[in-house]
Amino acid sequence: MKNVGGKNLNAKSGIILWVVIHAILIILGISVPWKMDSDLYSILPDSNEIKNVSAAEKTLSSRSMRNITVLVGHENFEVARKVAASLDSIFKGDSSIEESRLYVDEKTLNETREFLFEHRYTIQGENVREAFFNLNHKFLELAALQKIYGSFSMANLNRLDEDPYLLGEASFDNFMKKTLTSSTHFSLRDGVLAAQDSGMTYVMWNAVLSENVSSLATDDHVIGRLNQVLDSLENANLGLRISASGVPFHSYESSSEAKREVAWISGVSIVLILLLLLYVFRSAVPILATLSTIAVAIFTALSFTWFVFGNVHVFTFVFGTSVIGVSIDYAVHFFTNWKSGERNVRSKIFKGLLLGFLTTEVSYVSLTFADFTLLRQMAVFSIVGLLSSFLTITLLFHALFEKTRNVRTKNRTFSVKNLPLSIPKNFIKCYSNLPTWVIVLFFVFFAIALLPGLRALNIHTDLGSLYSMSEKLKAGEVLNRKLNDVGISSNYFIIDGATEQDVLEQEELLTDRLLQAEKKNLLKSYLAVSSFIPSQATQRKTFENTQKLLKDDLTKEYLTSIGVQNDSLLDASLKEAPKYVGLKDLNQFPSSIRSMVEMLWVGAVENSQGKKFYSAVFPLHATDAFDAKQLAKNMPHVYVVNKMQNINESFTKISRVSLTLVGLAYIVMFIILVFVYKFTGALKILRAPILASLFAASVFGYAGIEFNFFAIVGVILTLGIGIDYALFFREGGRQKSVTALAVMLSAATTLISFGGLVYSGFTPVWTFGLAVLLGISCCFVLSPLSAKR
Repeated sequence: MKNVGGKNLNAKSGIILWVVIHAILIILGISVPWKMDSDLYSILPDSNEIKNVSAAEKTLSSRSMRNITVLVGHENFEVARKVAASLDSIFKGDSSIEESRLYVDEKTLNETREFLFEHRYTIQGENVREAFFNLNHKFLELAALQKIYGSFSMANLNRLDEDPYLLGEASFDNFMKKTLTSSTHFSLRDGVLAAQDSGMTYVMWNAVLSENVSSLATDDHVIGRLNQVLDSLENANLGLRISASGVPFHSYESSSEAKREVAWISGVSIVLILLLLLYVFRSAVPILATLSTIAVAIFTALSFTWFVFGNVHVFTFVFGTSVIGVSIDYAVHFFTNWKSGERNVRSKIFKGLLLGFLTTEVSYVSLTFADFTLLRQMAVFSIVGLLSSFLTITLLFHALFEKTRNVRTKNRTFSVKNLPLSIPKNFIKCYSNLPTWVIVLFFVFFAIALLPGLRALNIHTDLGSLYSMSEKLKAGEVLNRKLNDVGISSNYFIIDGATEQDVLEQEELLTDRLLQAEKKNLLKSYLAVSSFIPSQATQRKTFENTQKLLKDDLTKEYLTSIGVQNDSLLDASLKEAPKYVGLKDLNQFPSSIRSMVEMLWVGAVENSQGKKFYSAVFPLHATDAFDAKQLAKNMPHVYVVNKMQNINESFTKISRVSLTLVGLAYIVMFIILVFVYKFTGALKILRAPILASLFAASVFGYAGIEFNFFAIVGVILTLGIGIDYALFFREGGRQKSVTALAVMLSAATTLISFGGLVYSGFTPVWTFGLAVLLGISCCFVLSPLSAKR
């Protein structure tokens, strides 16, 4: 009785230990606010070139990625305008819409004109400032005379006595030239922006989504509701054509498709796995216990990951599904031996389970050293999830199933007859009689066959190839680019400074170079905050030069020539105190100027270097000969950003680093296994997952498929899970058929779960699924060769 009581005490201790560890991990997680991050942009890595401005760049990009444009087209302008007005009225007060823009009234332009007139002595374009500096009367006179006497001039001449050189009009012209609308086909018509194309008149409606709107599709997502409205408007108006563009439309489309795919792939996979487990175990107990293990592991992993990072990205959850695969594997090994009648299940599987757990954990621990938050999140999630599964099997299952059964009955109530072992026996038999020379020859030829594929392997991640938009969205983007013709270059600049004025002054140094490039026809124009709000130093200099120029005797001659007899108003305006403006006055600016500045001005951002201010400068219609890096050379506060190129290079670099880290982890594993199995035994165990991973990579090379970051994650998963197969075959002992059945079940569930992902139309998902499918299949085939002969 004492012996039995001691066993019960040990079982109770195991349950208590399991509860305590899980309670600590979960309490840590629920002690911080839970936040699921669904922003696709936030997972993208930073290149070394923009690390100093990465926070500013993400702030800037997150704004632009909330912008949407809808073009409403019809042969009849009035129909197009009416439909656009209906669209605007529907979403004007929507909580998911931060701002909607349809109407551009004359009042807005007049406000801008009036503001720039009041600040004509401080805010001017480069050409006028240069004329001031050089005291170039002739330039100013000719420009003014062209406006005064020009046939198509729209200049306001009511204030000629006060502003004889029409400096207010010059400033307004500069503003219009520097705005995005200057390069589009849209023009103001009845209070809206309209453009002609192929016999259709398009009216433009713009909107900015609220910051709290998820980039992933949900049931009540504003983009989903917007699409429904657009479809109903098209159906209700014969001949109407509506084109939508903007990142939110693409995010919604891709995530909606991904949700549908994952739903049916997961549904089919779960059904197949449940049927398979039910066929093998003929009982619901192992299935329910396995599902409970997975649920606890995932919840524990989520809690601790939340505690460490403050949020969990949905991609961490999706690609952290290795926890599910390994949880099933551990449970399958336990219940296969339990069902076979093994009375000391934990002792039987513990060594293989422990070594498999440790080696898999080493792989994921190595990934925590990668300079990529998403990868570290995935690693931490998997580390904790695997720990939970391991503890559940070795402590909880041992106490609840094994100890309970052994205490209640002295007789074996289970036997191998309860398991379908015919297929595993035949599978093992194929390997048992193979001569050593055949195995050696096989591995030699196998390794040689991999080499051409590995040589052709293209380790590269191109974001452009990861997503293919629908024909409807593609047509919308093409039409929007054609009519708007903004021409923002793929290379742009981010400027930093200790103060707002520092940033503006650095901007002006850059724009001086951009102006020279513009004169060489390397670009058409550029967008910069300093074009609308010059630095205080430039405003002061502009004012001082204006004073010198307009008090010159030549001014009086010019005034007489245009019929201005009384210069008292001009003199009075020159005696007024200068009206300097700064970014702190932004709320007082006309909406047209404010919207342009807000698009370019990032403002204060906290980062590792402390608080700094940032802005962006965008070259427009740059030619292939335009070299942004060369132009910004020797400008330490100017950073060249090419987001797509930077991300692609960063993903490729991280992919290589990740493989290197896992390679180092395998060296650590090899050292551990040498202590346990000696040199030859360790090699036999590791060769299966290593060759399987090389096989997956080689197939990608042979097929000419880009070996991207997501495929590499699949290979890492193969290395983490696949080694367990080899270890369990090594530890199979006398019951090799039971071990083979457990490994076959583990491999089958993994292949069903991840292999089904190859049917996805989303490139990251199917490349990940293909890599796992190839790697795990090969690893399963090679693993029996690790067993003792």
